[in-house]
Amino acid sequence: HNIIMNVQCDLDFEMIISMPTMKNFKQIPLLHALTFQWHSNTINSFQHSQFLLHSVTFNGSKWSHDRGHELSRTKLSSTLSMTAASHISDGFSSLQNQRGRRRRKIAVIGGGASGMFAATAAADAIQKYSALTECDVIVFEGTSKTMSKVRISGGGRCNVMHDKTKPLPQILSSYPRGHKELRGLYTKRFTPDDAYDWFTSRGVQLKTESDGRMFPTTDNSQTIIDTITNAALRAGVEIRTKEKVNSVHLIGESGGGENGRFLVNISSKTQQQSAMEERFDAIILATGSFPLGHEIARSLGHTIVKPVPSLFTFDAKELVNDGGSFNGLAGVSVPLARMTLKVTDEMTSSADASSDSVKEEPTTGKNTKKKRRKKATTIIQEGPLLITHHGVSGPATLRLSAFAAREFHAVNYCSTVNIHFCPQWEEEQKKLNGDSGTSGEGILMDYLWEMTRKLPKRQICTGSPLLVKNTGDDDRASTGSSTTPNNMPTIPKRLWSALVQHSGIPPNMTWGDASKSMIRSLSNNISSFPLTVTSKGVFKEEFVTAGGVALKEVQMTNMESKVVPGLFICGEVLDVDGVTGGFNFMGCWATGFIAGEGAALACCSELEVN
Repeated sequence: HNIIMNVQCDLDFEMIISMPTMKNFKQIPLLHALTFQWHSNTINSFQHSQFLLHSVTFNGSKWSHDRGHELSRTKLSSTLSMTAASHISDGFSSLQNQRGRRRRKIAVIGGGASGMFAATAAADAIQKYSALTECDVIVFEGTSKTMSKVRISGGGRCNVMHDKTKPLPQILSSYPRGHKELRGLYTKRFTPDDAYDWFTSRGVQLKTESDGRMFPTTDNSQTIIDTITNAALRAGVEIRTKEKVNSVHLIGESGGGENGRFLVNISSKTQQQSAMEERFDAIILATGSFPLGHEIARSLGHTIVKPVPSLFTFDAKELVNDGGSFNGLAGVSVPLARMTLKVTDEMTSSADASSDSVKEEPTTGKNTKKKRRKKATTIIQEGPLLITHHGVSGPATLRLSAFAAREFHAVNYCSTVNIHFCPQWEEEQKKLNGDSGTSGEGILMDYLWEMTRKLPKRQICTGSPLLVKNTGDDDRASTGSSTTPNNMPTIPKRLWSALVQHSGIPPNMTWGDASKSMIRSLSNNISSFPLTVTSKGVFKEEFVTAGGVALKEVQMTNMESKVVPGLFICGEVLDVDGVTGGFNFMGCWATGFIAGEGAALACCSELEVN
C-alpha cells in the first residue's frame, strides 16, 4: 500500500522513496521547493517530512535503510534536486493553499494507566501514519498527578503485567468479565509480548516472580510512571492536571464539521474561570472505575453494567475474635486451598437485578433490560490462603471475590464460604487409589480413621498426617517423624491444631481414643470448613470494580464506540476486570494502546477526506 516514486538525481544514481498512501496527493507534505540536503554523517536526513528511505543504489551497489552507516562513507554533501511526476507536483501546489486550516484535537479523559498509555499510542500513531501531524493529543486529569493508582499498586512496586510465557487460555481465565472479548486483542492487536516489548524497549527491566507476577527490577512503581510519562511527552502529548472534565456533548449527527464533533466542558483549578468549553474531534474515555466516566458514557447513549466491588478480602469476625477458632492465627498461610460459594436463590435473583444492563434513553428516559443467562450453582476458586486479623485473604480469596462479585454484593457480603484445606492431597490420593468410585470426602475420612490404628498413641494435635510431595518451594512446619524431605504436611501445625479443637477433639486426645464421630467431624472441617463471611475487607494493592460500559457496544478491534463514532473507550471504565496478578494492568495497556491508535487513525482519515 505504498506510493513508489523513482527520483533521478543530478549525481546519476537512483533513490527509491516511499510514503504512506493518501486518498489524494493534497495530503503530501511540502519539501521546500522539492530540495533537501544530504548530509554526509547521517542517513536520517532522508526521513524529512515523513518520507522514508528504503534503498539507494550507487555505482551498482545497493544499500538498505539499516546499512546507513555504510552509505554515509560516500561523503556526499551536495544539494540534490528531486523531480517528480507532474500530478504529484500539482498535489504539492494544491496543499500549499490549505496549510492554515484547523488542527485536529483528541481529548483523553483520565490520566490513569490506560489514559496515559492511550495518549502515548495516539501521539505515536499520528507521527507514524499521518503525513500531516496537525493533530493535538490532550490528557485531562482532575487531580494534581497522573497515574496515582499505578503509584500505589503492588505495594508501591507496580505489578505491571503477568508472565507473558503462560498459555493465552490460562491468562484469559483470570478475567471474570471480558475474557472472550480480550482474546482478539491479546492474539492479534496488542499481545502480552507487545506489552513486554513496549516497556523493555524503553529501558524498563522486568522480572517474573514465582507466582507469575511481573515487576520492574527497581521494585519501584515510579519507574513505570516515569517511562510512560516520558514517552507521552516525547510524542508531543499535552498533559493538563487539575483540569476536570464535567461533561461531553455530541454536536450534531454529522460530527460537527470543521469545529469538532464533541463539546467538552472543563473546570480548572489553575485558571480563573470556573468552567470552559473546548471542541474535539475524538474522545478517549479512560476514567477507570470513577462514576464520572460512567455518567459521560451514559449521557452519550451507552449502556452501563452496574459497577460493584471486586477483589476484596473476607471479614469473619466471629472466627478471629476472642474465643473464635482462628483467633491468634493471623499470618498463617495454606499453600493451596479450595474455596466454594454455593449460589442461593437470593443471590441469583438479586445479582440478576443488580447486574442487568440498564440503558437510559437520552430523550425518553425509558429503561430497557436484557435477560441474563442462568447463574452457576457453585463458584469455586483455588490458590494460597492467608489468615488475617480480620478473616481471610490471599489469592484464593481474591479470585473468589472477583468471580462472585455480584453474588456477594447481592447478599450484602454476608454469606458462608466452604474451605477445603488440602485439595492437592486429595487429588494425589485419588491417583494412588485409581478409579475406586470413592468420593474425595470418603477418601479423607477413611485415611484419618486409619490413623487411629496406625498411630494410636500419638496426640491428634501434634500435626497433620496429610502429606504431599515436596516441590522444593514449601516452608511448612514439621509434624514429626512421618515428614521426610520428599513430603510435606498440607496444613500448618497451628491451623491443624485449631481445626482439631474446632471439631470437638480435646488437645491432649490421642488417635486411638478418638471416636468415629470425632474423626468424621475433623474430616468435614478439613474438606469443607464453613467460613461465615460477615463483611468485605479492602485489598490495598489493587482497587477494581466489576461493571462499566457494556462490551457489546464497543468495537474491540479499535475500541471505538458502536453508539457514538469518534468516541473510544479503554481501561477499567469498561465491563472488564481481572484477578490480582497484573491482569488488570495488562487490560489497561492493551485497550489503551488500541484506543489510542484508533482515535489517531480516525482523525488522520478525516484529514485525508477533508
